[in-house]
Amino acid sequence: MIARAIQGIRNNSFFNNILKKNRSQIFIYPNLHGLGVGLFVFFCFLIAVFYENNFALLLSIILFFIFFISIFISHQNINHLSISWIDEYFVEAKHNEKIQIKVLNQSKEKKLNLDIEYNKKNIGNFNFFKNINFININYSNDQRGTYSLNRIIFKSIYPFGFMRTKRYFDSKSKIIVYPKSLKPNQEILNDFNLFMQGYANHEFEGIEDYKNGDSHSKIAWKKSTIKNKKYIKKFEEPKKENKIILDLDQYPEIPFETLLGYSTYIIKHYFKIKEDLTIKHRGETFYLNQNENSLKLILKYLANVQSKI
Repeated sequence: MIARAIQGIRNNSFFNNILKKNRSQIFIYPNLHGLGVGLFVFFCFLIAVFYENNFALLLSIILFFIFFISIFISHQNINHLSISWIDEYFVEAKHNEKIQIKVLNQSKEKKLNLDIEYNKKNIGNFNFFKNINFININYSNDQRGTYSLNRIIFKSIYPFGFMRTKRYFDSKSKIIVYPKSLKPNQEILNDFNLFMQGYANHEFEGIEDYKNGDSHSKIAWKKSTIKNKKYIKKFEEPKKENKIILDLDQYPEIPFETLLGYSTYIIKHYFKIKEDLTIKHRGETFYLNQNENSLKLILKYLANVQSKI
């Protein structure tokens, strides 16, 4: 009967979830200072037993009580914390960027003196006073591609410094490392009307009187000097096509990785100025608009596309 009851408790899904959660995520154990205090408690207890010393017994009981309180507070200090992940984090290659992680405190208690470790490096000591908190992880990678977000470890020796508490957070989130943005050559800049120097691609339309607010770079100095009056040159801006297409297959002479860097530069520029852009490559077509998801879809493709089919 008792064996069946124990077996029933073990098979209970609610009990298993709690047991698994506590065992797999939170670890509490004494550090070197804690081991020293523990040996001292044991030594005091032996003296109290063999020599009937009441002071040693009282001291061992007090220290044991402190041990118990420390374990309880340490557990509460790191319990009820969770991390809110997003599916994908986007990072530019060869850039040291910060990935922002949201930490949720699901209890009313403040969480104090928590050290957070990522990639075997301590990224800082934190106090979480709010329900929603943020931490930043420095991330850099020279190679484009898709990578996994490594384990994040919360550690604490709060409150007395001799009990160490750890909690592990594993994520299925991916880090999308897209190509480093490279400023294209002048020919490509001209093709896409990007940051034109002066008015080389504008058609000269004529001379008109200077008005307050006109750029001094447009002043026709020769005529202004002759007439003793300020005139400016008037240019007609080139008409933009209704549909601008970036076809990567049209630049076979450019090294593939360099071309991806140029493409990143153009794509981010068009997204910034809120203009639509069509990207084509090897039969794939992507449409960039003001929706951030369209940008992420394109950057994800550039991060993982292979140089050869």
